[in-house]
Amino acid sequence: MNDNNSPTPVKEYQKLTSHLAMVVRNGMEDFHCKHLTNEQMKQLNPIIGNSICTVLHAFNCYEQSDVGATFVNFNQHMIPTYWEPPKSLDDCVELWERKV
Repeated sequence: MNDNNSPTPVKEYQKLTSHLAMVVRNGMEDFHCKHLTNEQMKQLNPIIGNSICTVLHAFNCYEQSDVGATFVNFNQHMIPTYWEPPKSLDDCVELWERKV
């Protein structure tokens, strides 16, 4: 593991990032098919993964690192007020409802 003054994320966050990035990628599959080529998705996938990994690391370091706190606070203030609150993807909701 690294200390909270390092820009390098811990392996646990790298692993979690892969899972989160896959959900994001699957969530945008219809958009991908309609608007993006496979080459564009190939370029977009690491941008998504690296962004998720960065914010997970910054959140983890928030209390102990001025850099982590600055990064999180800066991005928090950039969230537009018109954005809808996130919700579960339909596929997950359907799967969840079938298991009840």
